[in-house]
Amino acid sequence: MTNRPPIEVYAADPLAFIGDLRIPAAHGVARFSDVLADFQRERFEALCPSLLALAHGAKPPVGRFAWWATKGASKDSDLACAILWLLAFTTRSITCQVGAADADQADELRKAAKGILSVNAWLAGRLEIQSWRIVCAATESEAEIISCDVAGSHGARPSLLVLNEVHAIGKWEFARNLLDNSAKVPNGIVVLASNAGFIGSEAHKLYELSRTSPRWSFHELARPAPWLDPDELAEAKQRNPPERFDRLFWGRWSTGTGNALSSDDIEATITLAGPNSVPIYDAYLAGLDLSQTRDRSALVLLGLDVPLQMVKLAGVWEWSPERSGGRVALSDVEAKIVELHGRLGLDGCVYDPWQCEQMAEHLARRGIFMIRWNQGLKNLDLMARAVLDAFRDRAIQLYRHEGLLADLYELNLIERDAGYRLQSKRGKRGHSDSAFALATALPTAMHWLKEIAEMRAENSIVPEFLYA
Repeated sequence: MTNRPPIEVYAADPLAFIGDLRIPAAHGVARFSDVLADFQRERFEALCPSLLALAHGAKPPVGRFAWWATKGASKDSDLACAILWLLAFTTRSITCQVGAADADQADELRKAAKGILSVNAWLAGRLEIQSWRIVCAATESEAEIISCDVAGSHGARPSLLVLNEVHAIGKWEFARNLLDNSAKVPNGIVVLASNAGFIGSEAHKLYELSRTSPRWSFHELARPAPWLDPDELAEAKQRNPPERFDRLFWGRWSTGTGNALSSDDIEATITLAGPNSVPIYDAYLAGLDLSQTRDRSALVLLGLDVPLQMVKLAGVWEWSPERSGGRVALSDVEAKIVELHGRLGLDGCVYDPWQCEQMAEHLARRGIFMIRWNQGLKNLDLMARAVLDAFRDRAIQLYRHEGLLADLYELNLIERDAGYRLQSKRGKRGHSDSAFALATALPTAMHWLKEIAEMRAENSIVPEFLYA
């Protein structure tokens, strides 16, 4: 670029403007056209004629665009370039809206625009980045950035609507309102940009519409972005469930269900000879999954090895309703917890309040620290992540308890916009009850390991128990 940018050329040709932009790159600053991937060039070549028409008040040759692309494929940065051109060079007042699933996601495009302006001083003198707006005073145009707020999505009629990360939108009234508003602008443009999501979702319906309708300019990148480091990609594959990895990095729409743990993950943790019978761990924590008629009741005892930051299986007990006249004797379960407390000094018992509140009250009166674990979305996500992390990071050690192992193999991982959850079909052994007892206790166990270690490092007195 020369010291004085060719403004007249840029005003007449959005593609020339985008190609000449200086952009933050991995090793400094680069001219965008020097680093554009083929899939990005195809996006811009399709979009720019419509942007030019919109800027001059003409009818765009295409009014609907869909950019479905994998994680890290420059959706926010590319959208920012298009919006910056439109605001800076429109010949009339333009209003744009950028809608996203949440405030953090909404802010990604604003940050991308801010990064571009930071290395293009001439353009920064024409545009201003505000909290949730990008403004051009010269053209009296602005782009409003909004998150998933139903009340704030009514009424506006933007000339350009960008609906970002469609797969993550939880409140579809928000998305429908924005799309319906845009439908009232006959010469407007809509751009959808998103990763792949879940089959059967509202996002998947939009994907199919954009893929099959002649009104849409459809663009899809169903492979890792070419600039992703292979080592980073390998780590992402290792830390993510297979379906999630395929969805994020290969653009494969997911059913949302997959095996939670591989056989390698499970078998690698079987390193203990058996349960212990004397106090040998820094703390003991139990997980209780209680049922009376349909499924088993299960109690899993964990020992916490603080120096090794390891959770170790110290015992598993199961009570089947078939073996006791069709109903689990809850007094037997309660007696076992009392016995463990007396013998090992049980530091806590984590329980699902479903069918367990009365027993929890009895045990608490006996001096046992009972930790109520509600099965809300946040806790379900914590349970699932704790199980994945413990097994994949080899932070748990088991002995070969056939019932628990069978239950672990039956666990499926369900991924939804609100997070993960574990699920299991009801089978001959019930509903993977021992695995769920383990999963109920694991988030607290991992928290205690860290907290006790930090207290010891600070020479603090470790209390008899820690609150989760």
